Amino acid sequence: MTTKADRKDLEMSVAKMLGVDDVEGPAMTLARSRWIQWTTMEPELAVVDDPADLSSWTRSADYEATDRVLRTLAKLGSSTGHADPAAITALTWALLPGAAKIAWDLSDLSVTIDELVASHLWSTVKTFDWENRRSTAFSILRDTRKGVQAELGVGDGARRSGRTWMQSVCVDEDSPVWRRLFNTLVEDEQDNPAADLLDLFSEAISAGVISKADRALLVDLAVAADSENYSARRGRAGMTGSAAVAAVATRHGLNPRTLRRRACLSLDRLAQFAAAADEETSHDWGYSSPTRGREYSR
Repeated sequence: MTTKADRKDLEMSVAKMLGVDDVEGPAMTLARSRWIQWTTMEPELAVVDDPADLSSWTRSADYEATDRVLRTLAKLGSSTGHADPAAITALTWALLPGAAKIAWDLSDLSVTIDELVASHLWSTVKTFDWENRRSTAFSILRDTRKGVQAELGVGDGARRSGRTWMQSVCVDEDSPVWRRLFNTLVEDEQDNPAADLLDLFSEAISAGVISKADRALLVDLAVAADSENYSARRGRAGMTGSAAVAAVATRHGLNPRTLRRRACLSLDRLAQFAAAADEETSHDWGYSSPTRGREYSR
């Protein structure tokens, strides 16, 4: 157990981890430079002239107005909206007081609570389902808290993560069991998506696109996401959702933020590899394969 940190210090520390501790710093400067463009695209944002004023504005605005502004920022930052990282910065800035409260509430559980809260807040904002979820601020902060709790092994988030592994059986990719599983998948069906996926994994490993360890992580994340019934539209079909990442990270002894980055990179590489394999033309995707003769640089 650690002792409670000073609340103001925690807020500043979380802000620093998010890159929003200085409104004149690079992250906030970029968000501020985009504000006029954003307000032209999304008039709901015109309630303030500068995103640096959002945090104070939300304390006096009514719920409906606040939710419209925050949801619009989530849309601008989402992959299903405009995919602008600067909008994520602006939204995390607006939610900083709530994030600081989470860090304060859980500060006696970890000496790195500021890093944990910042990491989960950023990923939650980035994957927030702005089209369907209610109460933008409440939903994001609740999911952030649950994600942090899951990583720390406390609360409902941790129990959900634990159930994932209680219901899962992990198989080493070099085990004879893996080969028997593969043979079973392809035995009776020529058009088998699971078999196609295993083929893709095998070819990608041979080409140096991903490693066997990357494959094991992706398989574990897929099992965890399936157990948690994630929406296929969120967090790479749930594979980079907070609960799935926390469960797999704990099992593999990895930092969740590192695991999420590694999984996203592996998925992007696999997508490029699969797309290149489907094309007749010779685009240079940057990988090498014994069957395709191109160099992949890690």
